Amino acid sequence: VCIMLGLAFSGGKDSLACWYLHKAKKPIVLWVNTGKAYPETLAIVEEIREEAVEFIEINVDQQAQIDANGIPSDIVPIANTVHGMIVSGKKDVLVQSYLNCCMENITIPLLDAIKKRGITQIIKGQRNDESFKGESRHGAVLDGVEYIQPIEKWTSKQVLDFVATQRGQLPEHFSLNHTSLDCYDCTGFMKDSADRVEWTKVNHPELYDKYALNMSKLKGTIIPIVELMR
Repeated sequence: VCIMLGLAFSGGKDSLACWYLHKAKKPIVLWVNTGKAYPETLAIVEEIREEAVEFIEINVDQQAQIDANGIPSDIVPIANTVHGMIVSGKKDVLVQSYLNCCMENITIPLLDAIKKRGITQIIKGQRNDESFKGESRHGAVLDGVEYIQPIEKWTSKQVLDFVATQRGQLPEHFSLNHTSLDCYDCTGFMKDSADRVEWTKVNHPELYDKYALNMSKLKGTIIPIVELMR
């Protein structure tokens, strides 16, 4: 059986650590470009693009998906969803689960690209101590693809220390919880995004304005419903 090794790359600390661990094996690097990545992420992506033997950029239209399915949110008012509006009528603000947004804009396009390229093993920077992680575990075979997760048992600190030894110093934004910075206007993952939002506000005010507009729409829709539950 011919083994074709790939690396799911986000530009964050975990996928970067996996790159340093496996780059001698020359994996095919796959990166999903949502069209909303931060400049910091794009800089790292371009660096690895230059180093990789093969680099696959998976382009998706995140904005079109949001226009069709709604602003991603931790709290989803049913009446403001695509299906909810069929029953309750059109609303000014369309809302979707942030997990649905991530699945349609990142996870599914990545999995489709993995299958299309014929990759049989995919390196993934998933850790057991993460709040959000997929069902795969190191060595698992899902849909015919074996998952290689070399930092599965590492802590965030161990990852950062390792990346620092490889680069000499860490990128400044690696101090954030979300180091991959996939979408600058993401309004989901609120519990874990406070530092990212503040970073955006200070360092990229023009991007923060786009986030703030969506968050304002969400609050105007959700808060009145939450108030009724008190």
